[in-house]
Amino acid sequence: MLRRGPAEREIRMSVDEAAVTISGGAVTLRTRREEVVKRIRHALLTGELKPGQRIKEARLAESLGVSRPTLRESLQQLVHEGSLVQIPHKGVHVAAPTPEELLDVAEVRVSLETMAALRLAKDPQGEAMDEVRAALDRHLAAIDSGDEVQTDVTHFELHRTIWEMSGSVTLRKIWPLVGSQVQRALSVDQATMRNPERDAELHRRLIRVIEEGDEETIVAEVRAHIQASVAEVVRRLA
Repeated sequence: MLRRGPAEREIRMSVDEAAVTISGGAVTLRTRREEVVKRIRHALLTGELKPGQRIKEARLAESLGVSRPTLRESLQQLVHEGSLVQIPHKGVHVAAPTPEELLDVAEVRVSLETMAALRLAKDPQGEAMDEVRAALDRHLAAIDSGDEVQTDVTHFELHRTIWEMSGSVTLRKIWPLVGSQVQRALSVDQATMRNPERDAELHRRLIRVIEEGDEETIVAEVRAHIQASVAEVVRRLA
């Protein structure tokens, strides 16, 4: 297992909803709501918050060291993004995406991630691609380490880097909303069919194709990369 620094302290979530807590001490940053959202997103990404699990506000607020109103604001932001759902008379739960939702998100991702990949391909030796290659290296190192938490985090970060390094202001602006849906899809993918060798090969090939710069091949590879995985997840969930 990789040794984590203070900025990467584990978020642990009890499967028993009556004991829901997130460790790591009280939130101390100036914008507490943003830090709470970040910590909950991390727990969602790593699967420590499970699809369908109820969020117990009192215990979660206590574990994070924030007030109930601050926590509620953070939860409502995540409800708005689609990561959580508000169920009448039953509180806030972790969203459990349906097969139809997963396929819909995949179609959106294909269009936007293709746009990002084609922009990156215009300068395969530039600084933006250097950042993407560095993100790939971190992901491959996490896979090799056997650390599933870091593997999931670096997987998400690699795709975020592709979007953000594309140079598109629009893609950067919409990433927070689309990224929450990507996060849910990746979490379901890993929970359903974790396969480190497959994961490593798929991402090496995706970045290699972007570096080579052939537009038709990039379009086909991005679509295959996203839709093949989602189709297999949907098949297994059926």
